[in-house]
Amino acid sequence: MSAMIRILSALALGSALALPASAAPTLRAEALVSGDIVTVGDLIDGADGLEGVALFRAPDPGQTGPLPAAAAIAAAKRIGLSGVEAGEVRQIFVTRASREVTQAEIEGAITARAATDYGADVEAIAVTLDGAVAPVHLDAAARGALEVMRFAADPKTGRFDAVLSVAGAGAAASPIRVSGSAVETIEVATPSRPVARGEILSAAEIRADRRPKSQFPDAVAPSEAAGLAAKRPIREGQPLRAGDLMRPQHVDRGSFVTLIYAGSGLSLSLKAKALAAGAAGDVIAVQNVQSKRVVNGVVTGPSEVTVTAAPTAVARR
Repeated sequence: MSAMIRILSALALGSALALPASAAPTLRAEALVSGDIVTVGDLIDGADGLEGVALFRAPDPGQTGPLPAAAAIAAAKRIGLSGVEAGEVRQIFVTRASREVTQAEIEGAITARAATDYGADVEAIAVTLDGAVAPVHLDAAARGALEVMRFAADPKTGRFDAVLSVAGAGAAASPIRVSGSAVETIEVATPSRPVARGEILSAAEIRADRRPKSQFPDAVAPSEAAGLAAKRPIREGQPLRAGDLMRPQHVDRGSFVTLIYAGSGLSLSLKAKALAAGAAGDVIAVQNVQSKRVVNGVVTGPSEVTVTAAPTAVARR
């Protein structure tokens, strides 16, 4: 009987030796929290059912704060969790997750609001904030849309002040206040090279740039500038206005032209002197070099004026 007891005791001792010892609670080197409270489970592995107990306040959203290991161990001991091992951890870096609102998001929200208020396309609005705006960090649970709560703009200058907020951010979240300019722009034609007076602009030499609409009410659109000539010298990149361009001049005042008489199936050509400049389709006065007679004709091509059986009135210049 005693031998049997000794055998059972040995088996029991062997089984006890085979069972792993319970792991001691240990500190983490880093912790990521989503709310405003840091719990035992955020800082300590193996908390033995105490994971949800609050220990400290969390940093502000988007911020990281160091927590001394000794402070974490002492706080755990106060709530009944002893034997916490730090190992090589001297500080726990606690980071609070956040919803980050960037400058690009703010500019996008202001652009959309300005387009609505101005009655313009979003693509036509140019927004410039006063200085760089640091990212705004809100509680991670704030997943609502960024909204412009207040937008006050000067229609002449485009200067604005705005207040924005994120839906669901809570009363603790401060509103986002920004200022700057939001102007409506239009697409204007600019030459890609210097243009001399009288030179004709081709489509390949015209760029499309955007400029404030209020500053260029008479701007020429890129599609309208091709094929027109410069009335005066134009710098490269200069926004083109209606007064800068004209139809190409086929005839210069004082130049000699071919005068064509056409009518009744007959055509007669002779030399004449232009008494006015003209583009294609203009009616100008020309003087017959031989007879000195002055007649009115239509500019029909380079250095060419045509007189028909029923000439039209003279264009005034």
